[in-house]
Amino acid sequence: MKKKISLESRLYHSYIFIILLMVLPTIYAVIVQRIHSAQYDTIITNVSLANNINSIAKNAISNELWSIVSGRKQFTDGEQYRMLMDIKEGIDKLEANTKEEKGREKLIVANRTEVTLHKNITTLGLQINSGATVAKNEEFLDEIRGITALLSDILQEYIIIEIEEAQRTNEAIKTSSIQLSIIQIAIILFVVIFSVKSFLGTLAAVIEEQKNMQKAELKSLQSQITPHFLYNTFDTIIWLAEAEQTDTVVKVTRAFSEFLRISLSRGHEWITVEQEISHISNYLTIQKIRYESILNYEIDIDKELFKYKMLKLTLQPLVENAIYHGIKNKRGRGHIKVIARYTADENDCEKRMRFSVEDDGAGFSAKRLEDVKKELLEDNSENVSATYGLYNVNKRLILYYNGSNLEIESSEGKGTKVSFTIPCIEAEQKQIKNK
Repeated sequence: MKKKISLESRLYHSYIFIILLMVLPTIYAVIVQRIHSAQYDTIITNVSLANNINSIAKNAISNELWSIVSGRKQFTDGEQYRMLMDIKEGIDKLEANTKEEKGREKLIVANRTEVTLHKNITTLGLQINSGATVAKNEEFLDEIRGITALLSDILQEYIIIEIEEAQRTNEAIKTSSIQLSIIQIAIILFVVIFSVKSFLGTLAAVIEEQKNMQKAELKSLQSQITPHFLYNTFDTIIWLAEAEQTDTVVKVTRAFSEFLRISLSRGHEWITVEQEISHISNYLTIQKIRYESILNYEIDIDKELFKYKMLKLTLQPLVENAIYHGIKNKRGRGHIKVIARYTADENDCEKRMRFSVEDDGAGFSAKRLEDVKKELLEDNSENVSATYGLYNVNKRLILYYNGSNLEIESSEGKGTKVSFTIPCIEAEQKQIKNK
């Protein structure tokens, strides 16, 4: 009896010890994800605010002062001092939120330039009140425009510094991912050896499944926030800013910020359907601006599904696959459609929902489609050729939904449709409120 109790106690403590070992990498990943999420949020907010200040400095103040100089408005009725206050407050906020030393140096210069601008605008007001000629006022206005142009250049340099900081943050993400992988490998080796010595074959199988889930989650995140996608997005923001397309810069920046926020989602594996659709919408917004000449898209979702929860990062790899393997490989403009509906099964009383991503791109040949379907069943992702995104989604569906999997229909030259069906699981109220 004592031996039996001792064995049970040892097994119990062994399970606890192994569980703790498996939890540690997850805790580490959650902490790192939160840190990087906060860094990205701050950078995106700073870039957006700097663009707004730049717009005021470069255009709004100059237009307002011209209205005054040309006689269409009195100096005392102008909005120039309110605009200066907006610039000053915006720069102060940027200084409070900026950690990069180069960026802070640019903001110090921007503050000084704003002070000079304020003094010159006041001088212009005194000059107008003293009855100076329009020609003299216009000449002084040109000097003010030179100051606003300088302030705009400083803010553009600050934006570039922040974007470079975002790239360094991405490198930190890759480093932490490598570290996490090393920790996981070390823990897995230890657990395997421990299990073999203790005849815990069943426990080893459970650990392997947990390892696959963690790898699938981590690889899914890495596949979305890749350096290639980050650099392309930042390049898009830069050339839009250079083209002075401020509204579009703000649109892309907001979409990118929300895309990152949902991708990281504070370490949560489950999000609402509404959040997943928002994630796809933001991703397509960015890609539409980049590939405007070849890409159209439509999101057709039954809003009744928004209240349910689903495994995060499920649709984006399917949309990305449709763009890069479908639309970009056809001639002319392509169209992507994301659809979600309730679905009914005569042999199943459980409520389910069906998601589809359709494109009219290059499609697969019959032989290639057969190969792709075989690859989805592979146990090792290294054996997958060009369908890693589909493979990863399919593996996660199987792991988390107990057998749900991707269904692929495709015709060469006509397009591809990728679908999956999952149960309707009510989201917690807290999760809905925080979406």
